[in-house]
Amino acid sequence: MQLNFSTQAGPRERQLQRRHNNPLFAAQQAVTQQQIEQAQQQDRTAVQDFMQQFRELVQRVVALDKNAESDAILLIKAQLEQQYAVCTGMHGDSSAVQAAIRKLLGTIGTTLRNASQSDPHALEKLLKDEEHTALHLQLCGHAIVSDILNPDEVIAENELVPALLGEPEDALQSALALFPPERIATMVEEAKTLLKQVEAAGHSLPGAWQRLAQMENWLHNEQPQ
Repeated sequence: MQLNFSTQAGPRERQLQRRHNNPLFAAQQAVTQQQIEQAQQQDRTAVQDFMQQFRELVQRVVALDKNAESDAILLIKAQLEQQYAVCTGMHGDSSAVQAAIRKLLGTIGTTLRNASQSDPHALEKLLKDEEHTALHLQLCGHAIVSDILNPDEVIAENELVPALLGEPEDALQSALALFPPERIATMVEEAKTLLKQVEAAGHSLPGAWQRLAQMENWLHNEQPQ
């Protein structure tokens, strides 16, 4: 049966795409059209909820007093970064929202820099934070990163490793940046066990073995020499 997936899938539908007929996922490998349509509806509802939250946050930015405490501004900045992570993986075309968030983050960054000019320590800390923000925006260009950071936990814990093993090299590299080395070490062991089980069941997945090797190399490079 031909399944009809969206051309611009949201996170829940995208996870079904990862699972469909994929031996890395133990349960419900064959996805049904009913599951897809349910996921599509959930993703559309999530977009509506997101847009409501985004409009409210924009209003908070507009209403900020010019003498607002930096902590209040940084809280809004953190919320914008979280919303950016979500919107990059939303159902449909979210490019306009992404551009709006980047513009708001730029404005907030300018405001904070201007307020920190007389405090070298605060300015140095702010510049490091801006580097972190730039990296965050870059990483969120990959759907797997957006899905992992989605607060609705669209990727179940027991489906994280199978999902990662099916990603392209550059997407996996970005996703690994989200986790501490000890978590990567655990995932490497989970991946080894999973791939051996899948191979014993008669499935050949050379791409997944390459992703495991990539995870091991990342772990080796992150460990103190």
